[in-house]
Amino acid sequence: MSSVVLPTPQQNLLYQPLVQLAIKKPIVKNIPYIPPEIIRLVLSFLKNDKKTLAACTLVNHTFNLHVTPILYHTVSFSFPYTFNLFANVTIGESQRSRMIHHLDLSGFSTMGLQKSNSAIQKVVTSQILINILRSCTMLEAFSVSETLESSITFEVLKVLVFECKNIKALDFCGLSSKQFGSALASLTEVMGHVKLIQHYDDDDDEEKFSFQKVNNIVLPHLQRLSLHRCPIISEYSTILTLLAHSPNLTHLDLGGCSISDSTLDFLVTETNVTKTLTHLLLARCKNISSEAIANLISECENLKVLNIYDDINTAVSEYDLITILTSPSAKNFKNLDIGSSNITPRVLYAIQENCTSSLQHLGIANANISSISHLNEFLKAMPSIQFIDLTGVPCLTPLNTNSILNDLQKEHSLHTIEMSESLLKKLGPINGWKINKNYSRRWYYSKQIHGIRADRVHPRKLDVAESGSERMSKIFQYYSFDV
Repeated sequence: MSSVVLPTPQQNLLYQPLVQLAIKKPIVKNIPYIPPEIIRLVLSFLKNDKKTLAACTLVNHTFNLHVTPILYHTVSFSFPYTFNLFANVTIGESQRSRMIHHLDLSGFSTMGLQKSNSAIQKVVTSQILINILRSCTMLEAFSVSETLESSITFEVLKVLVFECKNIKALDFCGLSSKQFGSALASLTEVMGHVKLIQHYDDDDDEEKFSFQKVNNIVLPHLQRLSLHRCPIISEYSTILTLLAHSPNLTHLDLGGCSISDSTLDFLVTETNVTKTLTHLLLARCKNISSEAIANLISECENLKVLNIYDDINTAVSEYDLITILTSPSAKNFKNLDIGSSNITPRVLYAIQENCTSSLQHLGIANANISSISHLNEFLKAMPSIQFIDLTGVPCLTPLNTNSILNDLQKEHSLHTIEMSESLLKKLGPINGWKINKNYSRRWYYSKQIHGIRADRVHPRKLDVAESGSERMSKIFQYYSFDV
């Protein structure tokens, strides 16, 4: 009997069929690739929301890379403590200081901190400002208000003009001390004064000036200049010299300055601004004539914003207004304020004929319009108008104001009317219009439109740094909208 040999367990395994184990890999969904430029574009819409931007820096390295330059693009300060922190970091940190494009000191204040002006001078010294300016090698805009004017010395101005090679915007709003006027005069002396040649016209024995051009232009790159409410600055020795060295300005705010016709004549004959200016503000300039204003504006080719408003009735004549409204720039006007000038039905017709397509904000305060029909027909013919200043217009009454609003078509763009307090208090809500009770110095009848504040649509100061009305300091808002 033959014996049966059973295979060992090891041999038994050799005869087993091969079984391949299939290991399932986890399914990875395709994550869409977002180009960096799209991320940068989306994040740029958050430029006014510092808290959200700060949170975005913690998302990942990519977000941090794109958000940090946006965070540091514009730096502004309200109190000494934050300024001190910034000064200590900026002077020692070159990488981040190179990201700063706008140094905004317009909102600096010690109000409520029980600190005097001498305390401010200890916090923001001229030497600290000089160190910061020298660290911010890519600086393009510098703005400061009257709170810090004692710190704006000749040495600080010299660094701004001669060492900040990328500077494009300077805003010295409200600086009216003799110290600042002297510092600016010293600066223009170093830059090279404009030489004036005085002579008399043989026909009418009138005193006239001619100008001798400066040798070397110091600020050819400067595009925006604001001397808003700086009445202390000398016209001939300082303002003319600054303009001579800044021949390519696009934004110029001389509102409230002590200038005469000589400044306007100089702009026409000695600079390039008739070709470059897009924004011009001459509001509340007491010593300039109607003819000189019209002559300058008629030579300008690209103006979009023009403000010659004056609340003391230094009127531009009807003839000169029509000259302005038939100038090459008239078709481009988006914001036009000719308040307190000699505004007649003929002037309204000139606006209607030449500015219909582009004009959005219009100031015609104290217009000499006696018939409501002229105003009614004008508004119907201007469907793009969003804001109009009708303060002091004699034909307006509560009854015909409501009539005008009822006659406007629903698709009309008008959403804000500025008018006198006495009239506004007699009006009631109608078709979505109501009195805005939040304002005390300027009075508005407005529609409720999301994202639009009635007191932030028609400025009387140029925002030369383009910081936006909501980001302006309180003092800049005061000068811009509340007076």
